[in-house]
This record gives sequence, C-alpha cells and structure tokens, in this order.
Amino acid sequence: MPRWITVETASGATPALTFVMNRASPLYAGRQSLEAVADVLARACGHWGTGAEYLLNTVSHLEAKGIRDRNLWRLQRLVAELIERNPAEGNAL
Repeated sequence: MPRWITVETASGATPALTFVMNRASPLYAGRQSLEAVADVLARACGHWGTGAEYLLNTVSHLEAKGIRDRNLWRLQRLVAELIERNPAEGNAL
C-alpha cells in the first residue's frame, strides 16, 4: 500500500512516497535474504518491464540524487551476476 511519510534530508524534511506491505497478508513472504530477493528480481517480468530493470532504475536515480544505499547496490550486483550467469535464459533463469 502506498503511504506518504516525511523523511529528513540534508535540505530538511521532505515528503516521500513509500510502499508498505501488510504483514498480516497471506501474500507477505516475511524477511528474505538479499540472495533470495535477487533470485526473484532476476526472474521477474511484468507489463512494465523486468524486476532487474526496475531495480537498476531505482538505484541509478537514487545515486543521481546523492543517495547511495549500499544494500540496494549489493542487491543490484547480485541480480546482475545471476543474469550474467544465465544470459541465454534472460529473465527466465
């Protein structure tokens, strides 16, 4: 579910849109390792593109804004490695 929150930045407080999972939902998978998440993102594809593309777009835009999230970049590296190991299969690892 989308939620608006206030985040603190170097320029002060600013609104930010976040997406929150209802942990009581049967769709909630619980905590997953970065490796497990990378496996899903390397395979995922929807109407608007792949999970890998969405992740790269996210980390690239954050970086352009001066926001570097080491866990997202680690996840990006893991996804890229999975795709590189299985190039013929693309997003159907």
